[in-house]
Amino acid sequence: MELQKAYEMVLNDLINSGCSLFLGNYDAKNGSATFMHGIGTVMEFIAYKVSEEQGDKFSDLFTDNVIKSEKVLDKWS
Repeated sequence: MELQKAYEMVLNDLINSGCSLFLGNYDAKNGSATFMHGIGTVMEFIAYKVSEEQGDKFSDLFTDNVIKSEKVLDKWS
């Protein structure tokens, strides 16, 4: 239980850090989808260590934000 709490604290700290990359937001024109996949994998790992519900919720949020970031690129292409 203490380890789960530690993961929760880390996840909350990363989400609230102000770094939008941790939430799946990125400059798709100049950025790398592969890099974002790596960030997503680590963030989901942490979220699933908190709970399955938290992992699913975070995974959906991250994926939605990546898709939105890539759609912005499509508008400018």
